Amino acid sequence: MHKNSIIKLHLKFRYFVFIIVLFIISPFKNFAQNERIREVRNNNSEKNITIRDSIPVNDTLSSEKPKQSESVLDLKVIYSAKDSIALSSDSKKVFLYKEAKIIYGEIILEADYIEYDQEKNYVFASGVADSLGELSGKPKFKEGAEEFIAKTIKYNFKTKKGYIEDVFTEEEQGFLHSEQTNKLEDNSFLLKNGKYTTCDHEDHPHFYLSMTKAKVVPNDKIITGPAYLVMLDIPFKFLGVPFGFFPSQSGYSSGIMIPKYGEENNRGFFLQDGGYYFGISDRMDLAVTGDIFSRGSWGGDALLKYKKRYKRSGNFNFSYAEFITSEEGLPDYEKNKNMKIVWTHTQDAKANPSSNFSASVNYSTTGYDKYNAKTTEQLNTNTKSSSIKYGKSWPGSPFRLNAQLNHTQNSKTENVSLTLPSLTFNMDRQYPFRSKNSSGETKWYEDIEVQYSSKLENRIKTPDSLLFNGTSFSDFENGFQHNVPLSTNFKILKYFNLSPQVEYTGILYPTKTVYSYKDTVNSEGETVQTLESKIINDFDYAQLVEPSVSLSVGPNIYGMYRFKNQDAKVEALRHVLTPSIGISYRPDMGSMVDNYYFNDTISGKDYSYYENGMYNFPAAPGQSGSVSFGLNNNLEMKVRTNSDTSSVSKKVKILESFKMSTSYNIFAEEFKWSTINIRGRTSIFNNKLKINFGGNFDTYALDSITGNILNRAQWFYNEDASFFKRLGRLEKVDFSVDFTLKSKQGEGEGKPGSGSTQNNDISQADVYSDFSNDEYYTIQDEIVTYVDFDVPWSLTGGYKYVYSKPKWDKKITQTLSLSGNISLTKKWKISFRTNYDIVEKELSSTSININRDLHCWEMTFSWIPVGRMQSYNFQINVKGSTLRDMLKYNKRKSWQDNL
Repeated sequence: MHKNSIIKLHLKFRYFVFIIVLFIISPFKNFAQNERIREVRNNNSEKNITIRDSIPVNDTLSSEKPKQSESVLDLKVIYSAKDSIALSSDSKKVFLYKEAKIIYGEIILEADYIEYDQEKNYVFASGVADSLGELSGKPKFKEGAEEFIAKTIKYNFKTKKGYIEDVFTEEEQGFLHSEQTNKLEDNSFLLKNGKYTTCDHEDHPHFYLSMTKAKVVPNDKIITGPAYLVMLDIPFKFLGVPFGFFPSQSGYSSGIMIPKYGEENNRGFFLQDGGYYFGISDRMDLAVTGDIFSRGSWGGDALLKYKKRYKRSGNFNFSYAEFITSEEGLPDYEKNKNMKIVWTHTQDAKANPSSNFSASVNYSTTGYDKYNAKTTEQLNTNTKSSSIKYGKSWPGSPFRLNAQLNHTQNSKTENVSLTLPSLTFNMDRQYPFRSKNSSGETKWYEDIEVQYSSKLENRIKTPDSLLFNGTSFSDFENGFQHNVPLSTNFKILKYFNLSPQVEYTGILYPTKTVYSYKDTVNSEGETVQTLESKIINDFDYAQLVEPSVSLSVGPNIYGMYRFKNQDAKVEALRHVLTPSIGISYRPDMGSMVDNYYFNDTISGKDYSYYENGMYNFPAAPGQSGSVSFGLNNNLEMKVRTNSDTSSVSKKVKILESFKMSTSYNIFAEEFKWSTINIRGRTSIFNNKLKINFGGNFDTYALDSITGNILNRAQWFYNEDASFFKRLGRLEKVDFSVDFTLKSKQGEGEGKPGSGSTQNNDISQADVYSDFSNDEYYTIQDEIVTYVDFDVPWSLTGGYKYVYSKPKWDKKITQTLSLSGNISLTKKWKISFRTNYDIVEKELSSTSININRDLHCWEMTFSWIPVGRMQSYNFQINVKGSTLRDMLKYNKRKSWQDNL
C-alpha cells in the first residue's frame, strides 16, 4: 500500500475512534435494558454465606447506612420462590430457590437463587447451573425504568450500592459489555473493562470500543479513561484516545455536529454538514451546518423544525452556497452564488376548525440545483412552485375567504411568476326557493341554485434576477373579478339534461387600451390611416349579464352475442356503446358587449379595450354556440373456468375504453370543426400490463405550397389519396405500454380464488343479471400464477412512442424505461433504474445500487454511469444510528467533478 494511503487510513481510524468516544452517551441514559449474561456461578450448596460489614468497592457492598427519610426506612421487603424458602440458623438470612423474587419499593430482583440478609438489607443473586453446566434463571434487576441482567448481583437496599459482574445491556441500537460495574448510592456507575458496540453478538462482537474504565452519571455527564478500537478480536491500541468528557443530559440538548470529510477534484478537500445543534425545547430545534472546501467553495444551511401537538408543525430550511471552479485569474474561473428557501407548515385540523394556515415554499435561484443538487430528481427538475394559504369560514354560513401567495419558476427560461396576494371570497351553492323543511319530490323551481365568487389578484412575471432588484409595484398586473351564476338542471324526455343559466360578471380593470387613427404616408407617397393603441392608467368597471343554455344526452346501449357451442371456452361477448351529444348556446348581447370593443373600420375586426388586462372579458360581439360529439366503447367477454366440482363463469375485459370526440362551432366563419381526438386503454395479466393509445386527426387540408391550414376538408382537397388519408391529417399518435412484475412472494391480494372481488362498474344487473355476480379476472392469470420464486424480485418497465406532425415536419420519439430490484440472497440486494432513448440511441437517468448486509456492518455501492450526474459512491459502515456516520470507510466521485 502507498505510504500516503496508509497515513490517510491511520488518520481516518483515529478520527473515527475519537468520534465514537464522544458519541457514546446514548447507551448510558438508562443503564440497562434486556440484558444477557455469559456465565453465572453455581451457588446451590451455599446456604449460609457470611456477609461482611464492609468490603472493597470493586467486589463488595458497604453496609454503611446514609441518611434516609423515614418513609424509605419503613418500606417492607416482600419475597417469594417457586421451589423452596430456607432460613439460616439465626433466622437472619433467607435463601430463595427457583424463580425467586424480592420486591423492595420500586426495586424488583428476580433470579433462580437469592440470598437475603434481613439484618443488613443486603442481597446476593445468581443463576443456577444445570447438569450440562449451563446457567438458567440469571439475575434480573429492575428499578423504575432501569432494567438489566447480569452474571451476579450484590445490592444493598438501604445504601443503594451494588456490585455487578458481566453486564450485557442493549439500548438505542447499541450494546454495552462490562466485566465489573459498581453502582453508587447517587445512582452513578463505575465501569471496568467495558465494551461498546452495535454488534448484537453477545460473546464475541465483531467490533467494539474497548474502555479500560469509565464513570457514568445518568442524565448528566460521562467520563471515560483510555479507549481503543477492537475489530475481530484484534486490538488496535494505536487507534485510541486517552480520555473523553462530555455531557449526557436526557431529552433535548445542544451540541456540536461532527462534519463528514472527503475530497473532490473540482473543489478539493472538504468538511461537510458540520455545525451546531440547538435543542431549544421539546417543540422546537435548530441545526446550523456548513460546508467548506479547500479551493474556496463554501456553503451554509439552517434547518428549523417545530411541532406543537394539536396545533401546528413544520420546518424551515435556508441554504446558501458559493461554488467556485478553477482558480482566480484563469480564463475558466467562475464563481456562482446561490440560495434556496424551503418552508412547510401544516396546521392541525383540531387547532381551529373555522380557519387554516398552511405553507409549501420551494424557491431557489436558477443555479442552485445546477451546482448543489444532491439527487438526479433535483438536477432534472425545471419547475418549482410555492404556495402560502390562509382560509377562513364561518360556521353556519356559506361564505368562505381565502388569501394566498403563489410562486412558480422555470430554471430553463429563468423566469419567475409571483402572485401576491390572491384573495377570493366565495359563497357556496344555495337554493333560494327551497324550503328548509321540504320533503318529497322537489319542484323544478326549487332546484334553482345561486352562487357567488370573487377574486382579487396582483401578479408579476419577470426574470428571476430582477424579482427583488429593479421591480416596482407598477410592474405588477392587478385586477378584480366577481361572478354570480343562477342556474338549474332538469331532465327532458327522461334522457336529456337541460341546463339553463344566467350569469352576472363584473371586472375592475386598473388600465385601459384606447385606439385612434393616425395619418401616415406609405411607400408610394399616399396618405393613409393606420390604427394605433395606447395603454392608460384608468380604473374602469366592465359588467355583463350573460344567459346561456346547454342540452346533453348520453345513453348506454348494450349488445350481447352468446356462443351456441356449450363446450366453448368463450361463453358470450358484450359491447357497451355510450354516444354523447351536447349543445350549448349564448345569444348576441348587443350593445352590452359592443361598448367594450372598438370596431376597426379598416380591417373590420373588433379590439377589446381590456386586451392587456389580467382577466379576459367573458363575451365577444355576436352570438356563439357549439355542438360536441362523443362515442365511448367498452368490450368484455364471459368465459368458462372449469373446476373439479363445477363450471364457473368469469369476465375478461378486452377493451376498457375506446373514445372518440370532436365538436362543431355553429357560428364560426371558418374552421367550424375541431380536431378529432381518439383515446383508448386496456390492461391484461391482472393489470400487470397496461396499454394506452391515442391520436389527433385534423379534417382540414394543408396547403402543399405554403403549409398553411386551408378552410377546406381534406376529403375534397386530396381526392387521389387513400380512403384513410382523405378522412383527415394525422397530427399526433401516442402509444405506451407499462408492465409491473413481481415474484409470487411479493404479490398482494386480488388473485383468482383469493375471495376478493374487483370493481365491476360496467355491469348492469337490471340488463344482464348473469354478469352482475361474477368476479372480474383476466385469462392471463392462469399463465402467471404458477410462477413461484424463492427469491423476491420486482421489475417495472415501459415503452412510449410519440409521432407528431402538425404540418410538414414530423417528429418521432421512442423511449424505454426499466427499473427493478432483486435479492440474490438474504444478504445481497441489487436495484437499478434506466431510460433509453431509441431515436438518439443513448442512455439517460441510469443508476445502479448494490447493498450487502454484513451483520453489524453494511456495504453500499451506488453508480450513475451516464448523464450530468455521472458519479459513484462506495461505503462500508457500521449499523446503528449511533455510529453509522462515524465509523465508516467511504470512496466516492462527486457529480460536481463533471462541471
